[in-house]
Amino acid sequence: MSIVKVLLIEDNSDDEFLALRTLKKMGFFDVKVARDGREAINMLLGDESAGLPPQIDPPSFMLLDLRLPKLDGLEVLRKLRSSGRTSGVPVYVLTSSEDPHDKEVCKNLGVIAFLPKPLTVDVFQSVLQSSAG
Repeated sequence: MSIVKVLLIEDNSDDEFLALRTLKKMGFFDVKVARDGREAINMLLGDESAGLPPQIDPPSFMLLDLRLPKLDGLEVLRKLRSSGRTSGVPVYVLTSSEDPHDKEVCKNLGVIAFLPKPLTVDVFQSVLQSSAG
């Protein structure tokens, strides 16, 4: 399997650990982690106010928690979609929420799928297969 760059945006350390373990089991070894929304935006788009460039290249895909400190996941998603640099990066949302408003906003912003927490190999493989076909 080729190396796939993944950005995991997750503030809960337990959920981060489980997601990283799942990704590793699936062969995704090049994973970066942002632990809040602001960190994710700075990594991907830079910090214009401080004159700092992006810290990483756009990943092959992102796993995004919606409930994040500093900048919530919906706002992160809006910013990523409004930038030509990251507008086409596939995003999977990690959530324990069933909020229909969140799902509608995410769908309109091109989220591939919602993944329940904790992330498991079986669920993620199923979603990857169905989104590829």
